[in-house]
Order: sequence, then C-alpha cells, then structure tokens
Amino acid sequence: MASVFSRDTIKKLKSHIASTKTYIILLVLAIMLLLYTVTVGYKQVNRLHKTGDLVSHTLEVQRTIIELSNKFLEVEAIQLKKLFQEEESNLSAIIVTEMSQSLDRLKTLTDDNEAQQERVKALELLRDRIKNEIDTTSVVDSSNVVDSLVAKDSIVINFSEIPYIRNQRISKIVAESQGIKDRMLSEENYLMIARKEEYTSQSFLTPMSSLLVALTALSIFLIGFISIYKQKGEIEEVNSQVFIQNKKLQETEEFLKGVYKSSNNVISHFEPILDAENDIIDFQFKYTSNAIEKVTGSEQDDIIGGSLLEIYPMVLDNGLFALMKDCFLSGNTQEHESIYTFEGQNKYIYNTIVKSANGITNTAWDTTKVKEAEKNLQKLNEDLSLQNTIFKEAENVAGVGSFIWYLDDGSAIVSDNFYRILGVEPNSFEVTFNNYKEFVHPEDVTVLESLKGHEKKKGASTVLAYRVFTKENGVKHLDLKGRYIEIDNRPVSVGIVQDITSRVEKDRALIDSYEKLKLSNEELESFNRVASHDLQEPLRKIQMFISRIEDEGEESMPDGIQKYFAKIKSGTFRMRELIQNLLSYSRIDKLNTKFEDVSLGEALGKVEEELSQLIKDTNTVISYENLPIILGIPFKIEQLCTNLISNSIKYRKSGVAPQISVTSKKLRSAQIAENFSKNAAYYYQISFIDNGIGFEPEFATNIFEVFQRLHSKTEYSGTGIGLSICKKIVEKHNGHIHAIGKKDKGSTFVIYLPAN
Repeated sequence: MASVFSRDTIKKLKSHIASTKTYIILLVLAIMLLLYTVTVGYKQVNRLHKTGDLVSHTLEVQRTIIELSNKFLEVEAIQLKKLFQEEESNLSAIIVTEMSQSLDRLKTLTDDNEAQQERVKALELLRDRIKNEIDTTSVVDSSNVVDSLVAKDSIVINFSEIPYIRNQRISKIVAESQGIKDRMLSEENYLMIARKEEYTSQSFLTPMSSLLVALTALSIFLIGFISIYKQKGEIEEVNSQVFIQNKKLQETEEFLKGVYKSSNNVISHFEPILDAENDIIDFQFKYTSNAIEKVTGSEQDDIIGGSLLEIYPMVLDNGLFALMKDCFLSGNTQEHESIYTFEGQNKYIYNTIVKSANGITNTAWDTTKVKEAEKNLQKLNEDLSLQNTIFKEAENVAGVGSFIWYLDDGSAIVSDNFYRILGVEPNSFEVTFNNYKEFVHPEDVTVLESLKGHEKKKGASTVLAYRVFTKENGVKHLDLKGRYIEIDNRPVSVGIVQDITSRVEKDRALIDSYEKLKLSNEELESFNRVASHDLQEPLRKIQMFISRIEDEGEESMPDGIQKYFAKIKSGTFRMRELIQNLLSYSRIDKLNTKFEDVSLGEALGKVEEELSQLIKDTNTVISYENLPIILGIPFKIEQLCTNLISNSIKYRKSGVAPQISVTSKKLRSAQIAENFSKNAAYYYQISFIDNGIGFEPEFATNIFEVFQRLHSKTEYSGTGIGLSICKKIVEKHNGHIHAIGKKDKGSTFVIYLPAN
C-alpha cells in the first residue's frame, strides 16, 4: 500500500476519517451508495424474475399450441378409423369440447399479441368447421340413411364415397390447422430466442450486480462498521434472491433444451455472412436442435458453426436460400417445401423462416410420412372408384343386382341393376318386403318370405329361386344368394339377385332334347331287336335254301341261272354282314364291360392268328415291337386292330404284297396338335402305317362316317361301316382317331389313347 500512496496522503486520509464531519460525510455517501447499489440489484432481480416469467409464459403458449394441434390430429385419426373399421364413437365430440377449452386458454395466454390473436380466431373458425363435419357424420351415419334415395343408388357410394369425401374435408381442415400451428410456433420460437438472449444478458449482469453489492458492503464495512452491520441482513436476503433466480433460470434453460430435444422439428438459428459490399453470400449455423441428426443423418456438433451452402448446397437451387435472404432483409415470414435427398432417401421438408434480432430462425418439418399418407389415400380413393365402376359394369354384364336387406323391418338398399332386372327405372320405388312382393309370382311368395326366417348365424347362406313379373318381359326367373350378417346389431341379409331366365329356358330345351333323344334311343333299340331277330331270320332261311339247292345239284342249272344264283348268294352274304356290322356299331355305346389292362402286342398277335389265312393268301407282312399296355375293353381293342389290319389288306396295291407297321410313342397332351377333349396328362400315339392305295386328303374325315365308301362294291367288297366302328371304339376309350393319306402313297391311321 505504501508503494501506491505517500505518507502525507495517508496521514491526511487518517485525519479526515478521524474527524466527525468527515465520518458523517462518508456515512452519508456510503448510505447513498448502498441505496443506489441495492436499487440497481433489486431492479436486476426484478428483470431476471420478469424474464423467467416471460420464458415460462412462452413455454405455456407453445405447450397449448401443440396440445391444440394434437386435438385436430386426434379428430382426423378417429374419423379415419371410423371410415375403415365402421365403428361408432362419440370421441370426436369430446375432443372438440377439449379443443374449445384449449382455444380459450390459448386466447387468454396470447391476449398481448395481436398476430397470435388473429391466428387463434382462425383456429376457432377451423374448430367450428370440423365440428360441423362431425355433426354431419352423425346424421349421415344414422339408421335413417336407409330411407335416403341417394343412398340406395349403390352400396359402394353409400358406405365408401360420402365418408371418404367428408374425411377429405376434415383432413384439409387439419392441414390448415397444422399450418397455423407452425406459424404460431415459429413466432413463439422467435420470442423464445429473443428472451433467451435477454436472459443471457440478465444472467451476466446479475452476478455483476451481486459482486457490486458485495464490494459496496465491504466498503461500507471499512468506512463504518455500524452502518454495514445494520445493512448486513438486507444484503444477505438480496443475495439469496439472486441465487434462487439464477437457479430458476438454469432450470428454465435446461427445460428449453429438453423441449428442443423432444421436438421432431428441426429448429435452427442462422446469422448472415456478408461480403465486402455488405451483401449476404451465405448463412452460418449458430444453433440447431438435435432433431437434425434424425432428419439429415449429420451430427449436430458438426453443423453448428458451419456454412449453410457448404453443408446443404441444394438450398441454392430449390429457392430456400433466396427466401432466407428475403426474410432477413424484409422481416417477412417465409414458407417453403421441397424434396431433399439425405443418405440416399428422398424426404419432403417444410420450412418456416422468421426474422430474429440478429439473424433468422428456421423451423423444418419432415412431411415425408404425411405425403406418403396423402398418396396412399389418393390411391385408395382411385382404387375404390375403379372397383365401384367395375362392380357396376360387372352387374350389368352378368345380369346381377346387389342388395342389403334388413330382416327386422323389411327395408332394403339395392343397386341400380336390381331395379333394371325388375324392368323399372332405378329408385322408382322404395324397396321393402311388402313392395317387392308385388313383383313376385304368387306361387313363389312363400319362397321369398323364407328369407325373413334366415338362420340367425353369422355367415349363414341362403339360396332362393323364384319368379317375378316385369312390365316389359313378362315372367323372369331369379336366383337369390344371401349371407346373414349384423349391422349395428340389426339382422341383415347381404347378397345378389341374378336373372337366370335364359338359363332356365335352356334347361327346358335341354330336357326336351333329352326326351327326344331318349325316344330316339328307344326306337333305335327297337330297330336293333328287329335287326337282330326279324331281319336275320329271312336271311337264315334264304341261306338254308341256297345250301340245299347247292347240295341237290347246282351243276344241272343252266349257266344263266347259275350266274343269277351266285349273285343271290353274294347279296345274301353282304346283307347278313351289313346287319351284323350295324348291330356291332349300335351296341358299342351300351357296353358296360369294365376296363382292364390290355397288352396291345398280345391283341395284335390274336388278330394275326384270326386273319392268318388272309395274311398268308396276300403275303402280308405285319411288323410291331415294344407296344404299350393300355386300359381298355380287350375284345373291343382286338376288334379295332382287326378292322384296321383288314382295311389295309383290302385296299392293297395290285401285285404288291401289303406291308403294315404298327408303332407307338408316349406324348404329353400339350404336344398333340389334333383338337379333341384331352382329359389325360399323357397319351399313347399308336400308328397303323400301310403301303396300300391310299386316298385323297380331302376324304380323311369322310371315311369314318357310316356307309361312306370311296370305291364301288365291285372294286372292293365291304359295308362301309368298319372304320366307323373303329372311331366308335376309340371314342369309347376316351381317345381320338384320324387318318393321313395320299393317293397311291399308302395310308396312316393315328390313334390317341390315354396313357393312364
């Protein structure tokens, strides 16, 4: 101390202090200084307290805004759930009441902010609109909708399009409320930042004030112990208040940090970066919430302090940077939405930019899920519209009408085509049991009334067939198919009615054809009996008398008579052969013999044995090997082979020994080009190939018809039935036969028989 003040100065100071006058002056000065410092400290504490109250007030406003926004979203969610799950609930009305309470509270909290008050009024209007939509929902969804002529037009229109359009309106209201919410939160965030800056200033001045008070108290203690001692209690109280306010401010700061961390929105504060001409060339991140890590994938610490254009250069191209400059220069709030690509994923980001004291604050909202939900709803709407159109067209094409019939009171909702089936215009009368019975044939009224006695079991089905009278087409036959369900605890039959008049008429025609076919078969059976007994009896007598004439002396007859006698004998033989072939042909379809395994090689062996003399006389060569075992009637398969072998020998070339080759191979049904009913997966292709006279290709089908001959009986003997019998036998075995030939090049008969 001596190094700073001289001894004379110290002496003078001591003398002044020692004097009473000087003490009084110093005491007055100390008191004035104490009062001044206490006043300054008290004002600082009051400012700090006021700042804390403003921060708390801002937080309360933000909480109320978020709560009100959630009420709007809850109403939308309840309406969507009601649309898809068809549930009845009064939760929407309750939430609207709570919404009104939140609006009243928000109106009180923002009474000092005209801009926020205008937005509260806008929210009240949205509250009234959404309330009207909910009230409309109750009316439309009540049971009285059954009596609405518009609701009867189509099931899909009544229960899908109207609720969906209403929900679209509610979604638009909610979207407007979210936009207002974002603007209100942006302004509150701006106020929060400003008050935070004030809080930072106050938190700096308050400790300085406390230090000044402490120094003043020490000075007073040095100047006058008594005065300082008297002020000691007041100073300690002030210090205590300052400590408490500091603690509250720290808690408020931590709370604000928690709010920012819990918010899904990215809140960022920027300050402009200027060039030499004071033009804004970029913005610097001064603060950003940790939600940016979830949205962009970048670390919060890496972003704070960085350049906006260096970290996110795309904002220069999509227009966000220009809006940020305009907001800083003009002070006007700006909004912007664009697609951003972060970590390989496209995201919709909605930005709200507001001016702050020394920069701008941007609130970014990730709206990707909202956009996806909008797209899904749009697609669902398009699908429902398409399904409704397809359903209507399907009803018209199929001659079907749909219905929802309430079994308790007989009321019904029917489609337009239901009316058309009755021959009347859509919605020309109210469909009820009693009204509908006027169209029903009197004999079928009891059938329709049985629908009321539907089994009370969910999912139980009803099928009814009855007749109705129409004004244009007379009597129609209808087929009703219904299913029992419950709607609002009411028994309901839901189903379709189909016009089956043409089908009934076809069934009648089919029955008539069946009766005629049955009569024809009876006549054919009678013919078979006549052919097998009455026709063959005279032939047997003729052959017997021919045999006796031959025994008594045919040689004694004149040559002319012998010639006629030979013709009689030949004609009688052909007549007998013809009758037997006709009987064989007609009896093929009546065979009830069981199918069994038949070796085709063994069957051909028996045929060779039976035709051995003919084969020997004509020098015929028959070759075959590795023929399959098929499922069939043994003696019919043998008859088939006999007829085909005999046919090849009969139509041989003159002077050329017949050569007949029988081959086989297994094919998939898809590999067979011929058109016939293929009921088996695999078929055996069996080919009979000869070197005979062949035939013209245009006769490939005719040769299988009864009595069809390509040559006169003088050239080649036969009845013209042999190949017809072959076709009958193959078809009896669920197969197919066709012929391939060329004149003088031989013939090939191809048979397809099931392999299993």
